[in-house]
Amino acid sequence: MASVLRKNKLGHLPVEYDVAHDLCFVIHDLLVELLKSGSEGDFFRTSLEFDDDADRLALENSSDIFGWLSENRRVDQRAQVLVTRVFPAVLSDTLHCIYEALESSRKGKLNITYMLIRKPIQENLFLLESVVANRLDFADNLSTAPLKLRATKAGSMEVHAKRVEGVLEMVRETHRLNAAYIAQLRYEKCEDGFDGICNQAMHLFTEHPAIRTAPLNVNFIFSDMPEKLTQWAYLYSRLPYLLFYIYRIVEHIGAGFAPTSGDYIDDIERRISALIVLWWPSVSERYRCDHLEKFYAETEGWLRAHCDEARCRNPTGRDLYRMARCGALPGEAAINVRERAKMYESIASLNRAAVNDV
Repeated sequence: MASVLRKNKLGHLPVEYDVAHDLCFVIHDLLVELLKSGSEGDFFRTSLEFDDDADRLALENSSDIFGWLSENRRVDQRAQVLVTRVFPAVLSDTLHCIYEALESSRKGKLNITYMLIRKPIQENLFLLESVVANRLDFADNLSTAPLKLRATKAGSMEVHAKRVEGVLEMVRETHRLNAAYIAQLRYEKCEDGFDGICNQAMHLFTEHPAIRTAPLNVNFIFSDMPEKLTQWAYLYSRLPYLLFYIYRIVEHIGAGFAPTSGDYIDDIERRISALIVLWWPSVSERYRCDHLEKFYAETEGWLRAHCDEARCRNPTGRDLYRMARCGALPGEAAINVRERAKMYESIASLNRAAVNDV
């Protein structure tokens, strides 16, 4: 079988988590590329149209662009301006946290990993969900009541699940992801949830009944290898599920700035799907559940159908590793893969050149 994808093998991460670590980093890197392309292509910019010169001068003389937009009832444009400013900044912050969390995991510093992962999956993701769910409400809240954009103000687990369900419908992932489980993983202090373990990583002592510090113990401080193996096993069985959800949300928002070609989306989908199919066997029986199994099964089904539509064989293990690296279909000639990569780069270069000519 082909070697694992991870180039940096230093650190203490056990080899059985290599594929899961790769999957998390591939999703991270794809989102970095989206952010980079958006910045280089100057897509994170909003152009305002004016009724006449007087309208334009009124804005130029205004000290508060958002106040002017509100006063002139340009609610859609206000929302677009706010999303354009907030989205890349929040995404950048999210990616910084995810990167450092994964690097800390590779080094065996799992208390740092769990501290860092809490903010992006609870707070940053909640804000991005708000953009997807209703841009106008997001803009109103950010303008007048920003505390409403705090996840802790959202309400019960049922309210969280209902909100996530609406987002899944928007990004067309209700068949693969489960709203109640996503809410549970992020916000419920239970055995199968990040909130409890992240709180334990952040605080030396915790008193909630579900995560109460045991006598003669200090949270995470005395973790030896058996405890670390448990922490790694949980992290790499659940984090890919949440990162895929984040990817879908960011992809959905990003499409509003610059539509992406279907061929490119398929290429990226193949890479992620191949890693998901390779990841599932690495999840031990103890950490499997129906929601994760459905995630894997739906992904594998899509990949098989996609290969069949392209008149290719069902992917073997070697095909999956190659697909994860470069998006190649089973049996596809290397020259075709290279030419496709050159085409994508040419399109990106043209977009950058067009911006520079403006």
